[in-house]
Amino acid sequence: MSKRLATRHRRAPARQYAGTVEPIVESRAEQTLASHDGGLLERARTQWQFGDWQSLVQINCDTLEHHPDRAKLALLAAAGRLQTEGNDSEARQFIRLSQSWGASRKLINQILIAGVHNSLGRAAAISNQQQRASQHFENAITVGMPGSDIKLLTRARSNGQLSQLGLPAPENCARTEMGEATAAVPESPSFTKNLETIINALGQQKVEFDAQFKKQADELVRARKFLDSTLKKEVANSTRQIGDFITLQNYFNTGKFTGMNLETNGWPVSSDFMLYLIKLIERGNYDVIIEFGSGLSTLAVAKTLALIESCRQAKPTAAFVSFDHLEQFYQETHRELAYAGMSERVQLVLAPLINTKAVNGNNYLYYDCQSTLAELAKKYWTENLRVLAIVDGPPGSSGKHARYMAGPYIFQYFKGKDIDLLLDDTNRKEEEEIIGMWKSDVSALGLSAIEETIKLEKGACLLRIQSESLM
Repeated sequence: MSKRLATRHRRAPARQYAGTVEPIVESRAEQTLASHDGGLLERARTQWQFGDWQSLVQINCDTLEHHPDRAKLALLAAAGRLQTEGNDSEARQFIRLSQSWGASRKLINQILIAGVHNSLGRAAAISNQQQRASQHFENAITVGMPGSDIKLLTRARSNGQLSQLGLPAPENCARTEMGEATAAVPESPSFTKNLETIINALGQQKVEFDAQFKKQADELVRARKFLDSTLKKEVANSTRQIGDFITLQNYFNTGKFTGMNLETNGWPVSSDFMLYLIKLIERGNYDVIIEFGSGLSTLAVAKTLALIESCRQAKPTAAFVSFDHLEQFYQETHRELAYAGMSERVQLVLAPLINTKAVNGNNYLYYDCQSTLAELAKKYWTENLRVLAIVDGPPGSSGKHARYMAGPYIFQYFKGKDIDLLLDDTNRKEEEEIIGMWKSDVSALGLSAIEETIKLEKGACLLRIQSESLM
């Protein structure tokens, strides 16, 4: 801010308000007090509405520095300078101040556009186009301060601007509607030149503001992407460090490296899902557990079954089958199970994805698992059979509603039994839709289902299908 801008009009002339004389700015001490004057913004708004540009010009930087409404006041001060000759440079400085103090782009545009209308209104008045002038003054009020008493303020603005130009008020002008002659009012070359300067300055300011806002928006996007990337890297690193620490603890306690490497599988389950699954198996007393999509969860289920084996009394250990469609992940899971001594606890099946047509008429790529499910149902069929199906595959890239077929297959081979369908990743829209499709299938079979939403990192849902018929 230039020294001239900060100190000009240190002792400004007084102005009249409702019959009393009120000094505008008298001293630096009074400026400091004015910065906390709750009526300063309202007075400035009134001055803007009535087109009292000279009073707005008196507002200086010292007055605004600590005022809570300094952004709006700076913008009004800029508006006054744009309407008075020789103040374009200061006007631009006040606009930049207003922007830096938090004035919105919308508000800045409103006041600048309103100023253009006011300048066009003054030009029309000089050219004796009263109707056009009045319309521009009305547009200035409407754009700059919508919601005001437009008609009243338009008359006041018109009278004030005409008075500043040395022109008679509209009611004193000769009427042209009845064909009466109207004395020509000479144009002011200096005002026309000043108007062109103002319009050009406003156009340049708009270009500058648009460029600044675009630059700031681009910088914010880049900063957000950088923060997102950094946060993901830090979280991944923290997860890896915690996993490695747990592995070291297990090694020193047991002499073996236990647990799978979380980075070997491209679609690992979350720890909170794993904990929920283990608790579910401990309390569910299941006879058959079927997993669609092997990985870390396969080892966790196998170890859980081994740990709770002694608690099942005379009931045999639950049968556990896990399907995977990719050779790489199948082999990795197989190695980890063997290393942990859990191979005998799991029937791990390599089941490539095949095209399957569902009852709803749609085609899906799903595990080639029907023969295995049929054998499993035949071998373990009992009256009170309890089945848990863990649905965590295949990935969504294999097609829309990629995991839907787990439901129809389980309903087909274990109809009439108590079935729990546990679906991972239900924060995703398609998984939400799959739950709805399963419920419709259950209803069509004449059975009932209870849906339990589990609030986890990626979301999960447990759909309990009761063996009793609704019919």
